[in-house]
Amino acid sequence: MVSGGGEMNLGDDCMEMDSVSGAYSASTDLARSLASLSVVKQERGGEQHREKSTLNAHHPYAGRMDVAEALDEALWSNLPEHLHDIILAFLPLPSFFRLRCVCKRWNEIVNSKNFLSICSRVPSQGSLFLMFADMLQQKCAAYDPTSQRWHMLPPSYFLPCPYFESIVVVATAGGLLCLEGRTGSQNRYLSVSNPMTRTQRKLPPMLHMKSPYVVGMVMDREHRSYKILVVQDGESLTSQVYDSRSNSWYLTSSLPSRVALITGTAFINGYLYSMSFGATTGVLAFDVNKGTWDQVKVKMPLALICPQLIGHRGQLLMVGGVEEYGSLRSVRLWRLDITRSEWVEFQCMPETLFNRLFKSRRHQFLCFSHGDYVCFTESSSREMLMYDMYRNAWWWLPVCNLNNSSEARRVLGFSFEPRLDALV
Repeated sequence: MVSGGGEMNLGDDCMEMDSVSGAYSASTDLARSLASLSVVKQERGGEQHREKSTLNAHHPYAGRMDVAEALDEALWSNLPEHLHDIILAFLPLPSFFRLRCVCKRWNEIVNSKNFLSICSRVPSQGSLFLMFADMLQQKCAAYDPTSQRWHMLPPSYFLPCPYFESIVVVATAGGLLCLEGRTGSQNRYLSVSNPMTRTQRKLPPMLHMKSPYVVGMVMDREHRSYKILVVQDGESLTSQVYDSRSNSWYLTSSLPSRVALITGTAFINGYLYSMSFGATTGVLAFDVNKGTWDQVKVKMPLALICPQLIGHRGQLLMVGGVEEYGSLRSVRLWRLDITRSEWVEFQCMPETLFNRLFKSRRHQFLCFSHGDYVCFTESSSREMLMYDMYRNAWWWLPVCNLNNSSEARRVLGFSFEPRLDALV
């Protein structure tokens, strides 16, 4: 999440204020700080109107404006300390990081087990789409679909490594990023990071495989742990899993079938689903708890290209293009009907939007999703299109400043749910 100016500010400026004098009551500061964050000041009315007007009329949040009344300082200044923690945990993240400047305790509260336990019960505040990284400007671009704004993020928040070029995001889950880096031509390693708390864990070396690659990452909120799935394809599919609870890797069962590539994972009800490419295109299911593979017997749509699996409200969906005479003709969404063992189409990108986004009609396009949102872009186009599956609404993303130089730009294409309670 981001501060009001568009640049990410997660409290670095506040770190110098650890020695704040105790002359002021933290409760009084809380009341004043919350009031300043809640009240819509009259002199900012014009600015807020401008921000509101930038929302696309088709955006589901367009036209919304929340106005809060001033808080009673006398009432809020007498709150017990444990209620402070609850209030801080439920604040929007930009407000929380600004309030860390109030006192030393609030600045260090992200290290409190009790506070993080409260945060684990806080509903998701939405997601960011990590779209681009610019090697020259040393910035990342993230899109917030709720406010419909781009934010420029220092790479140190998402890629906590002094050598930005040597590390990439390979998976995300539950507020954590799985990063792959290299310390030399052959020295490859994985690490996990929570950019909100600036914590990181370097994983132990993987078990030996010829050409392993990360397929997906799964978060277990109940046990506050995670697993990472790595595979090696070829004549048979072999895999290994990293479990954060044991801080170790272990081999899983193999699939005696030739698979050329696995991509596009979605986690639903204990299974990590992925697209497999080889002699035929199909769907594989990995049981995360048992460590076993199964092939999902389902008839694939004809002339399908660029398929991507999506988990949405407990259902398995697929996004893909349909080609005709070697040219991309439409982009559609399907829902898996397990009883009929087939994909059922439920949405097609409107023709006017399709023609604007896919002017070149190339075979390749990119698709990212999180929650209700699906984002589309074409490799040679600067335009990006967002679809809200729940509200059935489409809208164009504003132009991203990092989308100018194709030479310096690296496409990330991951969604990220900022959470303070995600432990590495």
